[in-house]
Parts: sequence; structure tokens; C-alpha cells
Amino acid sequence: MTTPAANFNDKAAAPALIEPAAYQALLEKLLAEGKGYGKTKNVGAYFLRDIKFVTEMSDGQSETEVNIKVEKRYIIMDLDQFRSEAVRRLVVEDTAKRWAHKLVGLRDQNSPDFKGAGLWTNKQDSFEFDYLKQDAKDGLSSVWVPNPEAYRVTLAVQDPVCIPCTWGDFTVKKGGTLAVRERDVKELAAALLSIKMGEQTPEQALYAKNEEGKTVAKFDVYGMEPKFRENNYDPISLKPETLAITKAFEPSTHISVTKAAPKTSI
Repeated sequence: MTTPAANFNDKAAAPALIEPAAYQALLEKLLAEGKGYGKTKNVGAYFLRDIKFVTEMSDGQSETEVNIKVEKRYIIMDLDQFRSEAVRRLVVEDTAKRWAHKLVGLRDQNSPDFKGAGLWTNKQDSFEFDYLKQDAKDGLSSVWVPNPEAYRVTLAVQDPVCIPCTWGDFTVKKGGTLAVRERDVKELAAALLSIKMGEQTPEQALYAKNEEGKTVAKFDVYGMEPKFRENNYDPISLKPETLAITKAFEPSTHISVTKAAPKTSI
């Protein structure tokens, strides 16, 4: 039975964005205590395409052609919820129709074009590293399979924490998971060690400016919803070279890093 207190806690205000020195310590903990996990579930995915306008002359010949670029992202679907190819295509078509209704003023401009569970998006380079086309010769199939090379280092979160991301910020809920791709561990560890050595501050080593001039995370460390890791990943063994890098952040070393952080923070 859910108590009133539990309901209140679930609806409590989200935590404030983590401070740089605390973010540094959290990333060190991720490398020191993180466990390897790899994707196990196939997904359905569609790549967002540019919109092409062609103006024709009266004789049918093309006069002008304009490509309106869209962000290079994939629409991704949970196959447990969108099981058939036909259903997945209908979801994409319906989303496009809702967008078109906004264009002609038939819908609120701020309303979502899709709202529900089991559908999300990811950038092209990240998605195409995490997944491989199940049948590269079948251009109509939307099924993608996990890439066994796309492993993560992950850490369960005991208390809610709001972390910076490469695209903004994200609140990792209690019971959620902090994650970084194994391929990014070497560069992240180097940045953290540069703070330990006094060569950079946490702000300099871990943050960057995006194209709009907003401060974001430099490394793609992100959060997963509670149970997402357990439902979508299996435990795996990290590569020997990864373990050699993370050894520098094990408890005895981690303590000295944490003590050094305030000296280099602003």
C-alpha cells in the first residue's frame, strides 16, 4: 500500500543542478565503483529525414530545390510496446500528421507530437554506435540489434541528483542509474586526473559551451530511469584496458582526489 508520505516524496521538487566540485566527485565515484553493462534488447528505429521542396515550372521541369535540414537523430521504439513493423510505421506517420497540423494552425504549437512510453530519440552518431541494423540489405526493416562493443560503465543512484548533460540537464531519480560509454572512459579519466593534479578546475575540465553559448557537460555522462538498466542491459565484463584506467579511482586513490577537489574549484 502506498502511503501519503510516499506520494509526497514522489512529487517533491526536483533537486537543484549539482555543483561542479560535487559533480567531479560523482564522476570519480562512477569510475571507482561503476559496473559494466551492455544492451540486450533489439529496438525499432527510424532516421529523421530532411524535408525537400521542389518548385516546378509550368512545363513540369524543376525550377528550384530546397532541402530543410533536420537534426540528425533517430526515433527509437521499444519492441515490447511496438511489436510489429506496421504498428511502428503508423506511430511515425501519426507523429508526422500531428506536426503537420501544427504547421497549418490546427493544433497548439507547444503540444507534443507524441506522448507516451516506449518511444525516445537519440543522436545519429550515438545511436549508430549502440546499435547495428539487423538486416543491412532490408531497407524497409526498422529493427536494430545491440552492438556488443557499446558497453557502459554504470552506477546505481541512491539519492536523486540533477546532472549536467551534453544537451542540458537531467534528474536521475532514486534507484536510477548513472552511465558513461566505455569508449569515453579514457578521456573522462584524463580530465578528472587533470583536476587532481591541479592543472584544471572542475569547470574547465568537465564543462563546455554549446553552440548557443549555454554551459553544458563536456562528456556524455547521462542518467537512466529506475529499472531501465535492469530491463535493457545485462552485466558484462569491462575491457582490461578500461579496468586499468578506473583502478586509479579505487577507494584509496578516490579519497585523495576528493580531498584535492576544493583546492581547484572556483
